[in-house]
Amino acid sequence: MDNPNFKSGLAVLIGRTNVGKSTLLNALVGTKIAIVTPKPQTTRDTYHGIVNRPEGQIVFVDTPGIFKTQPSKLVTNLHHKVRDAIEGIDVVIHVADPTRPIGPEDQRVIELVGHVTKPKILVLNKLDLDRPFRQSWMERGKQYAGVVEVSALKDKNIDLVIQAIFRHLPVGQPHYPEGQVTNVTNEFWITELIREKIYLKTSQEVPYTTFVRLEKVEDKKTKDGQPLLYIKAVILTTDDRHQRMLIGQGARKIRDIGSFARKELEVAMNRKVFLDLDVEVDDNWMDKLT
Repeated sequence: MDNPNFKSGLAVLIGRTNVGKSTLLNALVGTKIAIVTPKPQTTRDTYHGIVNRPEGQIVFVDTPGIFKTQPSKLVTNLHHKVRDAIEGIDVVIHVADPTRPIGPEDQRVIELVGHVTKPKILVLNKLDLDRPFRQSWMERGKQYAGVVEVSALKDKNIDLVIQAIFRHLPVGQPHYPEGQVTNVTNEFWITELIREKIYLKTSQEVPYTTFVRLEKVEDKKTKDGQPLLYIKAVILTTDDRHQRMLIGQGARKIRDIGSFARKELEVAMNRKVFLDLDVEVDDNWMDKLT
């Protein structure tokens, strides 16, 4: 590393559900790292998106959204992951949605962020929309090291966020090799992509009862000798009723989910994909999350 002023550090994204953290992460990194749906509780894990610039490296840590709902093992697990992700970071990025009033979930985030002694940047998202509650957030701006207004969906002012973070990062060695954009494995990304399509293709409580387990990823050939990726995955759900809803009449729903996921997988993998999906009941899958 030739640059003696090279900066490197971790920036955690935190906010209430559906403020656009995962969309922002993808925009910052410049590729799809995190799955995105309009439903709360989509993000269940913390993972890294990496931005490499001549002046340094930022490792973004995406987190599950903070939400106020009935207590459950899944909710407790997700909130623990948020608190753990804040430990050892260099900058906190508080992502807020000024299209909605400041509510109990926002207050929980504000309280959580308020205890952090590291630099904090407030990012007001959804600049592309009418934001009637912008002023309420701007009045809190003095509590932060900086305020940046962005549209993660439209890639507006994304570089301003990166510049603001670099101002607060320490000089140091990169955490990841140059060119690496995430710590997510292909296997994990495949299961997340399938779960994204479940969220988009099913309604009400069904997505929240599901977990995707990858069983096999295997390189094969089509009949005409072209590369083919065979993927075997199982969707776990908590009871028979949800299993029937996921399969659908005449297996139409599971085929629809599989087709939707396969098309995106083929674009990402640049080859034909055979996606073999099953749905099984496991009412204890939430207990197995760590």
